[in-house]
Formats: sequence, structure tokens, C-alpha cells
Amino acid sequence: MRPTILLLALVDRIAPTRLPHALRDIGFDVGLLADPDCLVARSSYIDYRFPLSVAGTRMGLLKPIIRVITEFTPRLVIPCDDLAVQLLQHLAVAHEGARAPGGQLRVPVPPSVRETLLRSLGDPRGFATRNSRALARKAAASLGIGTPVGAQIPYLQAAETFAAEHGWPVVLKRDRISEGNNVRVCNSPEELRAAYAALTTSVDKGFGVVDRARYLAWSVLSGFHLAGDLCGPQRGPPLLSIEVFVAGRPACYAVSAYSGRLLAGIAAVADAVYPEPFGQPSLVRLIRDPDMAEAARRMVARVGFTGFGGVDFMREEATGKLWFNKFDPRPTPLCHLGQLAGGDLCTPLMAAVSGTMPVPQRGAKETTVALYPLDWARDPDTADRGAEHLDVPEDDPRLMAALKAQIPRRLAA
Repeated sequence: MRPTILLLALVDRIAPTRLPHALRDIGFDVGLLADPDCLVARSSYIDYRFPLSVAGTRMGLLKPIIRVITEFTPRLVIPCDDLAVQLLQHLAVAHEGARAPGGQLRVPVPPSVRETLLRSLGDPRGFATRNSRALARKAAASLGIGTPVGAQIPYLQAAETFAAEHGWPVVLKRDRISEGNNVRVCNSPEELRAAYAALTTSVDKGFGVVDRARYLAWSVLSGFHLAGDLCGPQRGPPLLSIEVFVAGRPACYAVSAYSGRLLAGIAAVADAVYPEPFGQPSLVRLIRDPDMAEAARRMVARVGFTGFGGVDFMREEATGKLWFNKFDPRPTPLCHLGQLAGGDLCTPLMAAVSGTMPVPQRGAKETTVALYPLDWARDPDTADRGAEHLDVPEDDPRLMAALKAQIPRRLAA
């Protein structure tokens, strides 16, 4: 009997759309718990489909998720986005039932579900570090990984003082890992003030009249059985951090890990990003980089990580030095490229959950890859993308059509 794995998606992202194919190829039966119309649901390599109301989940209707995990009994549950990460983390440690502020009733989480989630996510003592840029930067520095000079910012004047001391440009970041563009590069006091306003008001604004009416309607329809929104961090004052700007190229190390042990990884440096100048990598060079691999190994061990994730860096142009950026506790755009890179991420994870011997990994192959559809969105008209490999899902026409339809938009990778 083939082992099962369950993907949970709450946000449309490109990165996990190719993962079902890679997982199925190495022997998993793949289940998907998501909105039937989301991008990853267009994959032809999903064996079991469980429809999910994202709006209902955000309001606190969690029993459908618990029921699917209980009945499907996956070896692992893989969160495909940051909201899914937060939700599964909350459920994994909900020993007396899951309830967020505003929820009317606690939703009981059976011990078997908690066991599955803890096996899928790794050590819960590392959850806080995974979710916070500031804590992850502090952990990286303690492990000997290069980190830019930075500080937490309780108010705007502190950010202005930091910039005056260290010079422009500076990078303002929202501390909590979440969906959307939560990083701003500021070249002047005016840009810093605008970035501060955007990062402290866009996400932390309170519920409006429409939101309260919607919550009341859901409460009545559910018989006042809502658990509240467990898909995000607890509400509170906005937490920002500021760093000196490092001129260089984005670099990343995609990983698969089990119980804090790095199983395999893929190192890459971005030759182009979309949207420019600070978007997601769209044209990448897969490289051999022992320094990046060692830094990722240390971070994975520190946070006790299990699953697919990644460590983001900035590679300084002048010296080639790596500077830590953040830890991603969910699949990244490189996770399906293992066969191409010679660093398959899925096979050793299968071996880890099955208790078998992993297949020996080939040495990483250095090559260039144009990632679809991001590089096509960056430059839709070029005939030569300067890549040895075009990462186009031609073997999955349904998914390819869905991704092609996204090209004119700004995409979340």
C-alpha cells in the first residue's frame, strides 16, 4: 500500500503547484485539502481531493479539516502557504481544543490528529522562530551565519534613528512571516515614513462593519460553534524590524527535512526576479554551495523542522558572502526541481517517514532554469530566456493553462 500525504492550501501560490507530480512520482498517494478552484487543485497528479471553504476556515469552522486528517490518515500534512502553516501549528499544540480570540467554542483536536501534525511540522519549540524574522535572524547569528545589522522597531522615530546611524538605503520588514509583500527598501526619510505607514496599517486594521456582519452571520449559521481565525498570528501591535541594505543577488536553499535533520537541498542564485527589483526569483542558477547547505542544515536543526521549506539569503556582490534573510516553513518554488538538480527532495522524505533506506543522491548539477510562469510574466516576448531548462509543465495541460492565465498578474511565489 502506497503511503499517503496531504497538502493543505489556503492561499493561491505557484510554488506548490508542481509538488503533487514530484510526490506521486516517488510513490506517495497525494491528497489535497483546498478550494477546488485554487491553482494547486489544477494539478492532474492529485489522487484524493477534499474541498475546503477557505472563508469558513478563516471564520473558525475547523471540523472539516480535522475530519479529513482523521479519516485520510496521511503520513504527513504539508502546509502550502503561510496561513496554512499558522493554522496547522495552532492545531498541533491545541491540547485543550483550538480557539482563537473571538471564537465561541473550542474545537477538540483528537490525539491522533495532534500526533500527525507534530510529525508533519517537527519540534513545536521551533514554531516561534520559524514565524518571526527577528527570532530567525537572532538564531542564525547564534549559529555563526552572517546576518545584516538590524534592530526591532517599536515606533517610527527608532527607524529614523537607525537610518541616520547606518546610512541609506535601509530595509524595513514586518516581523511576522505572512502572505504578501512585507518588505520595503527605503532610500530616503520620505520612503521610510511611507513604508512604515503601509506596514503598520494595512494588516493590523481592526474589523470593519462588513467584517463584523459577516462574522455574526457565520456565527448564527454555525450555531455559534466558531473557533475563531487560527490562520494568522495573534492580533497585537505591529512588529517591525529594520536592517542595513546588502547589495547583492537573492539566493535560496530549498530543503526537505525530518525532525530537524536536513535530508536534501537545492541551492540557487537568482539571475532575474519578478516583479523587479525586489520580487521573487524567476530565472535561477542551480549551483553547488557547501556554505549555503551548511547554513541551512544548522537552521533546520535549530528549529527542529520537518517538511519542505527553504532558507533565503542575499549573496553580496563584491565578496560573495552570504547574508541570512529568512526561513520559509513551507514549499518554495524550487522544491520540485530535484531530478533536474540532482538533489531530489521528495525521495529522502519518503524514506524518512517510511523507515526505509534512502536512495543515494547524485551530486548537484549546475544549470540555469527559467521558472514558469514568473519568468514569462517578467518578459513575455523574449525568444531566448538564457536558461538551459525551461520549467514548463507541458505534461500537465490543465495546470499549464491555469498558470498561463496568471501571467498578466503579480504572482505570489
